[in-house]
Amino acid sequence: MSHIDESGLSEGESIELLKLLEAYDFLLEQLQASFSAGFYQLSRANYHNKDSIRGRYGSDYWDQTFKGTQFITSQGPKLARLPDSQVLEILESEDESSSEADEKDEVLRKRKEDQSPEVKKTSAKKKLPDPLLMFGGALSIPSSLRQCQSSFKGSMESVVELANCRRKIEKLVSGTQDRS
Repeated sequence: MSHIDESGLSEGESIELLKLLEAYDFLLEQLQASFSAGFYQLSRANYHNKDSIRGRYGSDYWDQTFKGTQFITSQGPKLARLPDSQVLEILESEDESSSEADEKDEVLRKRKEDQSPEVKKTSAKKKLPDPLLMFGGALSIPSSLRQCQSSFKGSMESVVELANCRRKIEKLVSGTQDRS
């Protein structure tokens, strides 16, 4: 026998709502901790920055040609992070569309040369570009900046889980409001 209280929730729905609220609170704490760690590491990197002329790590350092590599997609009622392989496909398609004009000019310049019908492809596995490389070479990047990046990347999963949990809570609450 299911008992319905004043809010219109049955006992099972109330327990489910409490579990979702507990998970939501835990995810918020997890997100706060990862953001806090990320900003702490960023402040350490700024403090130990050897290039004092440019000052802090920020938009002055950014390479404007860099494209983001973290994407989130909506799969029905849930949000999910896109796998790296799909992100690579998106970035490659954008690069191909922007370089079509360059290819046409190159073909016109080389029209007298023999062109092989087979295009050589590299067998090496392609990787997503690392945004930290815009702040210097691979060896000159401070470890605190790398730790900052890993903290913020780790928070992406928390954001996705938080959004999914919120959607479940809203669905449960709106379902009870529709009944009353």
